[in-house]
Amino acid sequence: MSNQEYVEDEINLMDYFIVLWKRKWFIFLASVLPALIVGLTMFHGPRDYKISYTYNIGLNEKAFKVLENKFYSAENLEKLVEKLQEDGFEKYAKLAETKTIEGLKGFVSFKISPSYFEAIKPSRAKNLNELQKFQEAKGSLLVMQIGTQSKENIRGIASVCRKNFEQIIPLYSERDTLNNRIIAFKGKMAGIEEARYTLNLQLERKKSTLEKLKNFGSEGLSKLPSGIVLQFDSGAYLPLPYQVQAAETQIINLEEQIRANKENYDYYAGLLKLNEKLFSHVKKIMLSHSTLEQFRSFLITTLSEYKENNRQLLDYLKSYIKKIENKTANVMPLIEKPMVYHVAKGTVKKSAIVFMVALMMSVFAAFLWEGLKKIKSQTS
Repeated sequence: MSNQEYVEDEINLMDYFIVLWKRKWFIFLASVLPALIVGLTMFHGPRDYKISYTYNIGLNEKAFKVLENKFYSAENLEKLVEKLQEDGFEKYAKLAETKTIEGLKGFVSFKISPSYFEAIKPSRAKNLNELQKFQEAKGSLLVMQIGTQSKENIRGIASVCRKNFEQIIPLYSERDTLNNRIIAFKGKMAGIEEARYTLNLQLERKKSTLEKLKNFGSEGLSKLPSGIVLQFDSGAYLPLPYQVQAAETQIINLEEQIRANKENYDYYAGLLKLNEKLFSHVKKIMLSHSTLEQFRSFLITTLSEYKENNRQLLDYLKSYIKKIENKTANVMPLIEKPMVYHVAKGTVKKSAIVFMVALMMSVFAAFLWEGLKKIKSQTS
């Protein structure tokens, strides 16, 4: 029985070889032709080129996602498309206008160097606090890549994308910063307003208490021994002259606190008005192609309004202008004219994959063909 099974297996194996040999030209052509067509198409097709700008900007994962959301927002892409059209890059304007986010990342993409997977090792975290620190890790460099199929136009297209990233995207951050400051100043003013009633009530009570203490025993109030340090936490148990002095001191403290709160309230009110003005201007200029540098020019002209009126607001505005200048200087690439390089097409690899798939399909088709032919001959 074992010899019979061995003979049958050998016969079946020979049958397979016979089928393969019989259909060798079919298998050969069906395997080689698709791979050849794909290889020639890719070889003679347009080559992709890329250019990369590297910025010395450290971002954690959350800040990086916010940056991508701002750049790929419909509002910003509208501006990018308009600028590409103005500069004569209609093809890439349509690309930016119609593609999905994944497709757009093939045109303009951002990445962190080193990547978060290289910068952090979550598996090394010993506890939750360490894991949170790992998650807050920052990549040291930000890389913007622009990819096109035109070596002649890539620098012009990259210039449009670069200006958008360096001069327009920061305005989105300034809009958010100003809005957060407005909310913070309103919160501080609300806190002062909330405490105003309580402080005034305490002041009136202290004045009333002082008046009653003076009326209660005015004969010896001016004869206080010198060289005594008073503690007013338990003033109710002090002799009458000391209680009067404690009440007077507390009244002075409350009056000073009320005065300081009023000064702070007026200062915050001035800051609120200034920031609301700046916020309104940023929202207005963001409808056009205005840049961070143009916003800085507006801030400098605004300085003249506060030269004589309010020294504190003038100092605040000068400080804010310095921060804008630092931000402008920070969003500059490490190399102004980076090299344009071509992207590998992977012709050999992709042709080999097509050849292997076509080979398997052609072998399967050869056996199927032979089987159908055999069934047909048996039925006839």
